[in-house]
Amino acid sequence: MRLTFFDPPRDEVAAVANDLIIRFGLHSRDEALFLAGLSEQMRARWNRRLYRLAAREIEMSFAEARRRLGVEGAPEAGSNSLVASTSPLARWAA
Repeated sequence: MRLTFFDPPRDEVAAVANDLIIRFGLHSRDEALFLAGLSEQMRARWNRRLYRLAAREIEMSFAEARRRLGVEGAPEAGSNSLVASTSPLARWAA
C-alpha cells in the first residue's frame, strides 16, 4: 500500500524505473534492489523506498511485456537470441 505523504510520487518512481531500464536493460531490477540496499546502509529511507518501488515497477513492466509478446512459452535464450546479443552489459560479461 502506497502512502502519498510517505512514499515517493508515482511519476518519480516511473522516471527512476525507466532510467534503470534504459541503463541496465534486463538487469535493471537487480540494480534497483542493489541501490535499495546501499540506501539502507546509508540510512536513506526515501531513496530505499524509491528504489524498492522502482524494482517492483520494473518487475511489473517486464511481466507486462512478456505477456504482450507471448514469450512465456518461448525456448530459453540461446546463441541465436536477440536479447543475448543486444544486451548493453553483454560485452562486460564476456
